[in-house]
Amino acid sequence: MNKLIEKYEKGLDWLTSAILVALLLIVLAQIVSRYVFNSSLSWTEEAARYLMIWGVLLGVSLAYLNGYLISIEIFVDRLPAPVRRVIRVINRLLSLFFTGILTVYGVNLCIMGAQMESPALEIPYLWIYLAVPVGAGLLFILFLINPQKKA
Repeated sequence: MNKLIEKYEKGLDWLTSAILVALLLIVLAQIVSRYVFNSSLSWTEEAARYLMIWGVLLGVSLAYLNGYLISIEIFVDRLPAPVRRVIRVINRLLSLFFTGILTVYGVNLCIMGAQMESPALEIPYLWIYLAVPVGAGLLFILFLINPQKKA
């Protein structure tokens, strides 16, 4: 299981890095076209926004895997061990509930957006909205199997 998680983490790391590089190049192209050629590319702002959405929703799984998600443990760490365990179980259940709901609503959003197209890129909103159930679903699975490292 650990090897599979390591491969998943490495693949996710490469994918989010590629998204970040693409985002950088698109924004750079917009800057150059606007200030050097006095002409604005119509599609760059929309592409950058959609790449940012995908990058964040995939990156949160990477952050969880590496223990980088924000948590306030100063209060929990002062509690007795049995109470800490109960709070961590409740935290895990709430996290599973939230990501499960987000996945289901994300699928509904994809179904609604399947017939609409983005104005500049003219791609179906399905591909943009798909980031929500994919990102939430991956995080749901990670919460289930709990492969988190301590930061």
